[in-house]
Amino acid sequence: MSWDVLLCKFSRKYTHVDQMAKDEKFLVLGVRDEIQAIISSIFPGTDWNDSSWGHYSGDYGSFEFNLGDNDPTTSLFLHIRGCGAHTISGILKLCEHLDCQAIDCNDSRILDQVSDPTSGLRQWQAYRDQIVGNVAE
Repeated sequence: MSWDVLLCKFSRKYTHVDQMAKDEKFLVLGVRDEIQAIISSIFPGTDWNDSSWGHYSGDYGSFEFNLGDNDPTTSLFLHIRGCGAHTISGILKLCEHLDCQAIDCNDSRILDQVSDPTSGLRQWQAYRDQIVGNVAE
């Protein structure tokens, strides 16, 4: 079970997904090597044994970075499981370096455009805890 966030670049910055035109297309984020280098600079120690999947566990939490098979790539999926206090700041830093926006796949909110970008993460954590239960019990 993961909290999923989609990183993508559009023709303009949006404040909500409802603003997007039906014919809006993802723009190129970059080539695989450049994106991997940016991710690794923000999330040091990311394992790239599989060039389309990066695995990170550290201060920002536990992430899987799914680049897909296309190169150059137009989207990056983040599958986040273990969440640290800095999870959101890591995502927003990545968006800044890739010049893209992050969409919370649970509620379609754009993380850098909401007053509390941690709210979606907290909602997911509450849901996860309800489903999984308290493992300390």
